[in-house]
Amino acid sequence: MSREYFPELNRRRAKKRASFSRVARTSFWVIYWGGLVAVGVAFGLVTVLSRGLPPVASLETYEPALPTKIYDRHGALITSFQVERRYLRPFSAFPQDLVNATVAIEDERFYKHRGIDHRGIMRAALANVKARRVVQGGSTITQQLARDLFLTRERTLARKLREAILAGKIEEAYTKQEILYFYLSQTYYGHNAYGAEAAARVYFNKHVEDLTLVECAVLAGVPRSPARFSPYIDPDEALERRNMVLAKMYELGYIERERYEKAKSTPTQVAPVRRDPDRAPYFTEYVRRLLIRRYGSERVFRAGLRVYTTLDLRRQGIADKAAAWGLDRLEKRHGKKIARYDAELKFSKLETGQVRYVRVTDMTKAVAICDLGGGITGTMDISPAEWSFPFKPDKVIKVGGEIPAKVVGIYAKKKKVLLAFEQEPFLQCSILAMEGATGDILAMVGGADFNESKFNRAVQAKRQPGSSFKPFLYTAAIDNGFTPADVIMDSPFRVEADGVVWQPRNYSGAASGPMTIRRAIELSINLVAARLIDEVGVETVADYAHRMGVKSELVPVYSLALGSSDVTLLDMVDGFATLANMGVHVEPRAIMRVEDRYGNVLEEFPVKREVVLGEDTCAVMVNMMEGVITRGTGTLAPRFGFKGRGAGKTGTTDATADTWMVGFVPEGMVAGVWVGRDDHGPLGYRATGASYAVPIWAKFMSEALGERGGVAFPNPPGIVNGRICEESGLLATGKCTRVISESFLQGTVPTKFCDMHGPPDFALKDVGASSNYESPGESQPPPDL
Repeated sequence: MSREYFPELNRRRAKKRASFSRVARTSFWVIYWGGLVAVGVAFGLVTVLSRGLPPVASLETYEPALPTKIYDRHGALITSFQVERRYLRPFSAFPQDLVNATVAIEDERFYKHRGIDHRGIMRAALANVKARRVVQGGSTITQQLARDLFLTRERTLARKLREAILAGKIEEAYTKQEILYFYLSQTYYGHNAYGAEAAARVYFNKHVEDLTLVECAVLAGVPRSPARFSPYIDPDEALERRNMVLAKMYELGYIERERYEKAKSTPTQVAPVRRDPDRAPYFTEYVRRLLIRRYGSERVFRAGLRVYTTLDLRRQGIADKAAAWGLDRLEKRHGKKIARYDAELKFSKLETGQVRYVRVTDMTKAVAICDLGGGITGTMDISPAEWSFPFKPDKVIKVGGEIPAKVVGIYAKKKKVLLAFEQEPFLQCSILAMEGATGDILAMVGGADFNESKFNRAVQAKRQPGSSFKPFLYTAAIDNGFTPADVIMDSPFRVEADGVVWQPRNYSGAASGPMTIRRAIELSINLVAARLIDEVGVETVADYAHRMGVKSELVPVYSLALGSSDVTLLDMVDGFATLANMGVHVEPRAIMRVEDRYGNVLEEFPVKREVVLGEDTCAVMVNMMEGVITRGTGTLAPRFGFKGRGAGKTGTTDATADTWMVGFVPEGMVAGVWVGRDDHGPLGYRATGASYAVPIWAKFMSEALGERGGVAFPNPPGIVNGRICEESGLLATGKCTRVISESFLQGTVPTKFCDMHGPPDFALKDVGASSNYESPGESQPPPDL
């Protein structure tokens, strides 16, 4: 039957078709316009998020942070300054096993995606939901690279989207091999190791190209979470992670079953944890400060500079040993070696004056109760009346802590001990050695232990130099008409200036009458120096000291003659170097040149010289200072190995708070030694530059110089030598009993003959060369000035 016979049915069908057509048209336009809006929103979002993103082309000039390396004068590495430990290597150095292991565990579809792995994201999400914790990451290697190089690690959607955008751009600009190279050079492997080469050195103490399959698997597993997967932190977790990497490599076909099984059963052997030793920590810290002042900290710690310094590592090692030897010798000699807390201490082991660590068990405002060990209790009076330190007791004494204490009283019956607080460290020592002709710093020791105190006592500590300052006074005197043979009274001296009375005394407390300038410097006679500065002038002496190299401020008072103004050890060595250089001041130098990471010279530091004194004046001074070592306060030097010619001066301050020895040799090396306490406390009875500093100086100089020939100091043509009576300072006759050959500037030789021992019968002939003492049997003065 035809459809014409059902008009109602046809009308309904037509109506349905029209309705469907309208819905279809509406749906089409909704989808169409919705799609356009979505595309527009996406485009706008990408545009907004792309603003401010760094150009990925910057990877072409990729310069990751590299450590600044510090070398000695012979090119030996001393240490590195770094924020990130990193060593750049070419891609060819990375083993294929490391590349494969990294791809397998971090991004198995690395070679198939274009920066974002949608399948990987879904797989990771499902795995994490199933495990109810994060077990897989969805970021590709390219995304990780984008994040590490250009973004932060903040956990926001915006950062993830920016990361994805950058990853796409990186994939467009670089090959897969280049991306892997950037990743393996940049990623963090824990323990301050950035890049695979640094990681190989840290974990296995080898270069990256020498890694085994097992080691490659270990390294590849670390970056996901260095705190979890480091074999140093959690060996079990690291082993599980390593085996996961190996299994993934086998699953993806990077290794065959035999290698997989063998590697899986091989134990991981990491290198012992080691610290990169700094063989000259005080010096390198000094250099670091100089570099930061010049280049800024960002460049110093990240630019990969190569700094070639003046240090001589061999002599630095000798200086370190000499300082340690000297301090150990002094602590043993004076019984100041601090004994550690002993839980099984016997009462019979205690001695009055002994210094040892004790544990504080209780304290009040007046008393600290201390446990010495072995059930022995001690009390320490910390009341204001007895406490003599410049800080309050509770700053250093705390219940439960250990403190150094001196045994001042022993009560055997009650098994109780009286204690006194002893500040540590007891002794400090600094040494600075310089090459006089160039100003090159060859060795620097700034204290007893850099790990305990980074304060550099060679360049930062300002201390009174005592009598070691006197050569500046005598140089000014010789340069202004005085001679070594001039006689000045060693007798009481008193001067008043600005209402202040100054009345110095000799170390011995006695005075011996008339004395030549030469003998006064040899024996370090204070009263002669006081009278001499009164004649030469305080301002003149300060001016000469500054011209010769002392940069510290000098207070122009009479006591400057005895070293009352604070100076650094560097000041003293620099000033003495001017005498060693025969009047040429050379600016101290720690750095010779600085190069960038590619070996291009950024800056060179030439030797800076300036003539500040006449060579004849210096020759006379050097000749007098030789006498300090041969028959003066420095006579202990030969007993501790010093041989050959040398000139120097000792120094000791009031209350024996500072002891010094500064000296030099004809070969040109100048060295200074200071021994003292940080709290400016006294070093002990008869502690002097001669007994404390000279042995260390001699030990260092003898080993640093090695075998020496008969080298003598220069004797310029302007020097005239004459035979002089040491008692009168006049030309010697046959009746004089103490005759020396003295050096004079031309025109200053005495013209009168000595008549102290009776009428002169004849004069002794002049001789050349330097001082030649005619009284070898003369008793030597005690070496304690």
